[in-house]
Amino acid sequence: MLCMPSITNADAQGLCNFVDLSPSPFHVCATVAATLTDNGFAELDETAGWPVDPGRYYVIRGGSLIAWSTEGDDTSPARPFRIVGGHTDSPNLRVKQHPDLASAGWQLVGLEPYGGAWLNSWLDRDLGVSGRFTVRAGHTTEDVLVRVDKPVLRVPQLAIHLSEDRKGVQLDPQRHVNGVWGIGGEPRSFIDYLAEETGIDAPRSSAGNS
Repeated sequence: MLCMPSITNADAQGLCNFVDLSPSPFHVCATVAATLTDNGFAELDETAGWPVDPGRYYVIRGGSLIAWSTEGDDTSPARPFRIVGGHTDSPNLRVKQHPDLASAGWQLVGLEPYGGAWLNSWLDRDLGVSGRFTVRAGHTTEDVLVRVDKPVLRVPQLAIHLSEDRKGVQLDPQRHVNGVWGIGGEPRSFIDYLAEETGIDAPRSSAGNS
């Protein structure tokens, strides 16, 4: 997992720093894990045997993290406990599994809305990419965080004359939110580009969210 700076300031600037470091649920987990580790928590393997001694621990699965502490003198079954939860997900445009497209001399990246995204707010904006790759590592796999903080994609606004009443444009999420990222009649491998930006070999088989 990519090492991320920890966030400890419980103020507005600390929140802004947290958001800046956490553009995807996978980055959220990395940011929180770094802070937990700095405060004495140990990461556990979900499939391995867990320690029976009291302590501070956490487990990560994909874009989810759970942390707990069993410290204290009271070990009885009646000992009270507190649960605090948070949702790390958010509406976004996700890169499709087979993203490479070309149309009318433009190179496109196939995108699809995730969650209740207000699609018009994503139009005509400089867009970067964040998420993760899952790549082969010998006989197993490992996750590699992806973050491209450059304006590599733009979803253009649909021309008003394509609206039937010329008052409002109805966006088809399967046709109108693909991202433009180059010029040319032949599709270019967006996955290869992300692999290069991330510093890994172009994967023959990959999975990820953006």
